[in-house]
Amino acid sequence: FAIDLTPVTSAQFHEFLRRSGYRPRNRENFLRHWVAGAPPAGLAGHPVVYVDLDDARAYADWVGKRLPTEFEWQFAAQGKEARRYPWGSEFDANRCNGGQAGGTTPVTAFPAGRSPFGCLDLCGNVWEWTASEHRDGRTRFAMLKGGSFYRAKGSDWYFDGGPQPNGFFAKMLLCWPGLDRCATLGFRCATNRTG
Repeated sequence: FAIDLTPVTSAQFHEFLRRSGYRPRNRENFLRHWVAGAPPAGLAGHPVVYVDLDDARAYADWVGKRLPTEFEWQFAAQGKEARRYPWGSEFDANRCNGGQAGGTTPVTAFPAGRSPFGCLDLCGNVWEWTASEHRDGRTRFAMLKGGSFYRAKGSDWYFDGGPQPNGFFAKMLLCWPGLDRCATLGFRCATNRTG
């Protein structure tokens, strides 16, 4: 498989909407922070957020790709050496967006945080949807990877906050598109083609 070097940006998703005419079945919280149907000034190169799993799949299909599985994503982050973080065994706050900017950052802002395969933004910035969707008889959920810039303070939270090691995953309960779309969740694409 091959995986994109960066998460999908707001500019890329905007182009997808313009060319494809895609409209989600439920628009609740869809691109909630955009202004007049476009990314806010200065955020075009940031990861697209406020998209649910179906929105991410629609984009991936449009570009002739798919979402990576949880295990493909992890391999792209850790490489054959099974690194704990994309850049090595120890956490380094200077290699990822761990909240120091107060929000998302451009997907190329931390080149020193590259994985062994050259992938950026695999730790921090935003959680990433994967194709790994499951059902346990009561709930439907998808696996998220990477962590985000946001770390809740002062209380326990449904998700561990901040950047996460490569082996960490979060189980996102898929309740309703309006709840599944949030400011800390984006995606990247993968393909079976390597050429």
